[in-house]
Amino acid sequence: MDPGETAHPSLHGELVALRARMSRLEQIERELRAELRRVYLMHEAAPYLICVHDPVEKRTLYENRSLAAALGYPNDDAAYSGFGGFLSLAHPDDQARAREQLDGNDSAGERAEIACRLRRADGSWRWISRRDIVLERDDAGAPRQIMSVLHDITEQREAEAEQRRQAEDLSVSKRLVDNALDGITLTSMAGEVIYANVAFKTMSGFGDGAVGRMMTDFYSPESYHQLSAVVVPTLTRDGAWRGVLRIRRPDGSEWMGQTSAFMIAGPSGEPTGMAAFWRDITEQLRYEQEKLAQIQVIEAQQAALRELGTPLIPIADGVIAMPLIGAIDRDRAQQILEALLGALGETQAAVAILDITGVKAVDDEVAAALVRVAQAASLLGAEVVLTGIRPVVAQAMVDLGVELRGLVTCGTLQSGVAYALQRKVRPGRA
Repeated sequence: MDPGETAHPSLHGELVALRARMSRLEQIERELRAELRRVYLMHEAAPYLICVHDPVEKRTLYENRSLAAALGYPNDDAAYSGFGGFLSLAHPDDQARAREQLDGNDSAGERAEIACRLRRADGSWRWISRRDIVLERDDAGAPRQIMSVLHDITEQREAEAEQRRQAEDLSVSKRLVDNALDGITLTSMAGEVIYANVAFKTMSGFGDGAVGRMMTDFYSPESYHQLSAVVVPTLTRDGAWRGVLRIRRPDGSEWMGQTSAFMIAGPSGEPTGMAAFWRDITEQLRYEQEKLAQIQVIEAQQAALRELGTPLIPIADGVIAMPLIGAIDRDRAQQILEALLGALGETQAAVAILDITGVKAVDDEVAAALVRVAQAASLLGAEVVLTGIRPVVAQAMVDLGVELRGLVTCGTLQSGVAYALQRKVRPGRA
């Protein structure tokens, strides 16, 4: 035993307590060093940049990685490292805002955060988020140490921009769908309408009540068979169907819907619903039916006009006459030729009288048609007599230099008939 311990028992107690305190302080120091070591290693391994700087002396006190190196610059490039590198690399459009926010850190609270674009060595730009935390202030309250934590948020910003673009596109698409002239519906696999645009709500007659109804509520009984026999099997097999369905409104009236429907598949490929486009073609179909009826009437009228335009009158056995009235164009000339030859073939007439008393004018085309008629009739063993040539028509034919070879001409229909009665037996026939 130390003699001093027995001589001064009070000092001995104080010494023991002091040694215990020193041992505790040494333990605390070791724990703090270990904690600091862990924090240091965590900072070094962190995926973000950490920089502690002195805003007064503009010195970098610590950084886990060089900002310059992170942006592709040489690691020893002091111009782009530490506190000063941030503003020197900032995008021109971001510099004023970044400087204002950073200068505000001197008088603001303990934390501040900004985000701006920094230029990489290859000329590209990266979005960097910077959060400043004041670690130490002087007696006057001015910051002496600021820790800045920097994150590369380029992918986040691009993802946000893409989300905004998609949201804008979706908004535009929804406005287009909502205001489309054609009806558009989305239906669940159970057949419930989960979306209908304004056009479909209007044309269906259900208004806002169209949403939430089953699609079967819209079809007329005549469409049920078409749905079960054609539409559903085609959709199931091919994934799409186009056709016309008869749709019934709440008031009982019906409209014809030209429909284009297709299945909607989920991420796994399984069908999750059905989309359809609807166009009310009721008036179109009615117009087409009316137009078809008009065409049929016109065709009947044209047939009647053709018969009236090429009338055939039997004068006597072996003699027929065709009085012509009005203008003769190429189409009518062809009709005259076909009608006359047909009559000659059927009646075996020996003489055909063409009376042009009612023909107002004769041009080279009409004259050529008359010659063709005479030539064709002669091939059938018949003779063509041209009557009713008025002086003005005769003058026109002379001016045109028309040669009516094969045609017998008579001044009047009466004289033409008298001539025909004498010649009514075809050559070679008794």
